Amino acid sequence: MHESLVEIVLRAIKEQFVSEKAFYTSQLGISPQSWDRWKKGNQGLKPENMNKISRLFTEYEWMLVQKVCRNATFFPEVKANPVNEYLAIKFHVAQTWVNSGMAKLEFKRENEDQLTEHHRKQNTTILRIEIGYDFWSYKDIIELRLPGVIQQQIKTDKLNLLEWFNQNIQDA
Repeated sequence: MHESLVEIVLRAIKEQFVSEKAFYTSQLGISPQSWDRWKKGNQGLKPENMNKISRLFTEYEWMLVQKVCRNATFFPEVKANPVNEYLAIKFHVAQTWVNSGMAKLEFKRENEDQLTEHHRKQNTTILRIEIGYDFWSYKDIIELRLPGVIQQQIKTDKLNLLEWFNQNIQDA
């Protein structure tokens, strides 16, 4: 289970940060040795650092990560490639939400100061897919990180965001 978590976390770090080192130094404040020991399963992380790792994901995505990690203990095909399993279920759920007509889609950009300060990747557009449940503060969110040019293409091609999503979600 730990190996699956590490693989999914490393994929998220690669997607969001300029390097692993940038993540564990700027976000966790730990040494390369501590990071390597955690990745190998030889050492745990403090609860506050595990909380910071969970923030690589939305709450809903973190729930999916936990389910994939659990399934990796039972199913060899999930254990063999937990990242693909996680991405497949994430995209499937996102597409289901969008096709239901209940989801709200929007582009989200991170503050430029935060990008530099926290060593985050630049030139990335975040497509946020949100579904609400008519209760205050209860909503689920999935975020897809896409090349920054995608937002420009949609604007210049006059494509509807929903049309683009349905045409391209499998390729993301």
